[in-house]
Amino acid sequence: MPPNSLLQSPQATHRPFKRILIAVDPGGASSKAVSYAAHLCSAQTQVLVMGVVEDPKAYLLPHSAMPVDVREAFDELKNDELALLETARSTLRGSGAQVHLRVLGPALGNLEISAQLARAARDWDADLIVVGAERTAGVISLLATKVSAVLAEHTHRAILVVPGDADASTLLPAKRFLFAVDGSDASLHAVRVGLRLAPPHARLLALFVEDRGIDLAQLRQFLVSTTLDPRKADHAVEQAKAVMAEGSPGMTIESLVSHTRLTEDVACAIKREARDWRADIVVVGAEDRNGMFSWFRGHENERVAREIDRPLLVVNVAQ
Repeated sequence: MPPNSLLQSPQATHRPFKRILIAVDPGGASSKAVSYAAHLCSAQTQVLVMGVVEDPKAYLLPHSAMPVDVREAFDELKNDELALLETARSTLRGSGAQVHLRVLGPALGNLEISAQLARAARDWDADLIVVGAERTAGVISLLATKVSAVLAEHTHRAILVVPGDADASTLLPAKRFLFAVDGSDASLHAVRVGLRLAPPHARLLALFVEDRGIDLAQLRQFLVSTTLDPRKADHAVEQAKAVMAEGSPGMTIESLVSHTRLTEDVACAIKREARDWRADIVVVGAEDRNGMFSWFRGHENERVAREIDRPLLVVNVAQ
């Protein structure tokens, strides 16, 4: 592998995101995402705040979908998005960032919304996408709807998800970073990218979670044995700690080996450990066919976002 690979080079850390795309919609999580993104901005940051107008045909009944009705509904939705964009501009102004506004659409359904977001991120060369996530609703409730899976397939850029119900304490500038790792290139790359958000003197935790899902025939053995594979777990956290130490003087580095409990999956275990450790943000890798993060594709990607109750940075290994 070339010496300057993002997976190996320590120069990849402490490199603030310079081109941030923030997707907004009428949901309350969207405003939290904008406020959180302001912590990541400076006078050197370019921010594109983007709204996507849904196609009114998604709401209008067939008998009311006359051309004039569709046009009026579209204009109303567009005006609402423009107002949201101006509010976001006002919120971001104090950071000194250069803010650009854009409205796209009409987009019909999650596939079109995610495709338009991905194209905009590619064309604008964003290095980070920031979105708000409502638990059950919202045009761009990424990682709480199927939009996230499609967007992850359309773009290799990091996605920062800010839950609408996140506790206020986790929406301050992050100081405690939990990295879910499994020793794969995906999780190690996520560590490097996540460190770009870490301030001096941050606390870093490398968390390894063993998925102990079993069938009922193994239940007795599961209950009497809590032994993990120490070689795999220790190797994974030591690799992650080495990456953290490469260019992180002054930061406190910790590690933890955990496992899913009887009624848990990996997402639940990460949420539990994040709460216990009081993590401000959780960082995961999103592209690994065989490791811990294989659950991130398919329906489980929705579960992890519904479980995580604090900002979540999702990093694609191909970034």
